[in-house]
Amino acid sequence: MGFLDVVDRLMGPMLKIIIKNRWGYTEAEYQKALELGLLQALNMEAMMQWLVVEPVCSQHCSGCHNEGRPLYFSPMGMLIPHKCPPGVCIHGLSQLSPVIYSYYDHMMQGKDPNEMLFDHITCTDAGLELGGLGENLFRIRREKMPFLEFARFMMTMTPYMFIKNKKAKGECRVVKEAPTSGGPEPDDFMKALPIEEGELEAFLASPKRVRRLRSIEKFKDHHIVIKVVSSEACIAGHKEGDEFHLDAFGRVLQPEGDEGVCIMALNKIWWRVMLMMERMAEGGELESKLFDLPMNCYGAGLPLGACGEIMMKVEVRKL
Repeated sequence: MGFLDVVDRLMGPMLKIIIKNRWGYTEAEYQKALELGLLQALNMEAMMQWLVVEPVCSQHCSGCHNEGRPLYFSPMGMLIPHKCPPGVCIHGLSQLSPVIYSYYDHMMQGKDPNEMLFDHITCTDAGLELGGLGENLFRIRREKMPFLEFARFMMTMTPYMFIKNKKAKGECRVVKEAPTSGGPEPDDFMKALPIEEGELEAFLASPKRVRRLRSIEKFKDHHIVIKVVSSEACIAGHKEGDEFHLDAFGRVLQPEGDEGVCIMALNKIWWRVMLMMERMAEGGELESKLFDLPMNCYGAGLPLGACGEIMMKVEVRKL
C-alpha cells in the first residue's frame, strides 16, 4: 500500500463530511450521489491536480485570453478566479464543459486525463477574417498543483468540516410560484401537440412559450437550413455546399440517402439555430450580420484537433 493510499484511508471520513456539508447532502442524498462514481474518484491524488486550459493559438481575442495566459480549474472542475485573467470570456468558457466531463470520465476509469482524445477546443467566434471579432484555440491538460496552491485549495474545503452550507439546497421558489394555468385557449394546432392536456395547459401559461408555438405554426412551411460553407478533413464527409434541414420545431430532418449529420456539428450550430428561432418568434428580420458569421463544429480542425472542421451558416427557407 502506497503513501497516498494510506492518506486516502485517513482522509476518507473527512472528505465525506466536507462533501455532505458543502453540497448540502443528507446521508441518503450522499449515498445517491455515490452511485455516479465521481466522488470516489476524487481521491487524494486527484485533489492534488488541477486542469490547465491554455490558449495556444490566439488571434485578436476580445477576452484577452492571449497565449501564455491559461485558465485554471480545481480538481472538481471549478474555475479558480485568482489564477485567471480579470475577465473570462463566456464564448471560450462555454466550450469547456464537455471536455471537463471527459476529464471526469478518465478519472472514474483510473486513466490519465492527459490522454483525452478531445483535448483541443475552439471558442465560438469564427475570427476577424470571417466576420467575427477574434478567435482562440485552447489546449486542456492536467497538472500537479504547486504545493502552496494545493494548500490554498484545501483551506477552502476545511470550513466545511464544521459548517454546513445552508444555501446549497435552494427552495426553488421561482419554480413553485410559476403559473401553470391562465393561458389562452388552445387552437387546433396546439391541441395536436404530442403532450398531455395538463401539460398543454401549463405550457400555455407562459406568453413566451405561446409566442414560440405561434411562430412554429406560422413557419410550418419553412425549413431552418444549416449550410456548410467550408470543410477541412471532415471524416463525416460533410463538404462545402452540404445542407442540413430542420423544421420549425427545431427537429433535424432525415437527409436524403443513408447519410446522417455529425453530432460534433449539431452541438455547436444549435446556438445559431436558437437565435434564428428567437427571430422567428419575435416576428423580426430573418437576416442579420450575425447569421452571416460562420460557426465552426466541435472538431477543432488540423493540425491539433481530434478531427477536422467544418464552418456553417443558418438561414430560414420557404419550401
